[in-house]
Amino acid sequence: MLDAEAKRRHARHLLLVEIGEAGQERLCQASFRIAAGADPRAALVAEEYLSRSGMQPAPVASRHDVTLAGADAVARLAGDAVLQEAAAALLGAYGAVETIKRCVGAGSAGQLPGGLRLTRGLSS
Repeated sequence: MLDAEAKRRHARHLLLVEIGEAGQERLCQASFRIAAGADPRAALVAEEYLSRSGMQPAPVASRHDVTLAGADAVARLAGDAVLQEAAAALLGAYGAVETIKRCVGAGSAGQLPGGLRLTRGLSS
């Protein structure tokens, strides 16, 4: 059962039908580990999302290991060196959200489209 502080901290999650109190309790009891070989920028984003969700980092293998793309995949997704930070943030956030979904049993696993590329738009 969540204490008053946890309910305050995770108030938005409690309102989500996909999470609710039971899902938030699972998140607060779960741990995660970023798999080896992950792009370090994507890993930082994923760790931030997962920690804020209530999950705790684990030094050893966890039921909720997070597999993130390496730097080569970030570069391919970015298509442009200027967009590498954005690509890493996208991959880190996506990996975290998929991990949260698995933990709380919400929805089915998603996958980024294979041909997805970030490009800079034309400025006016």
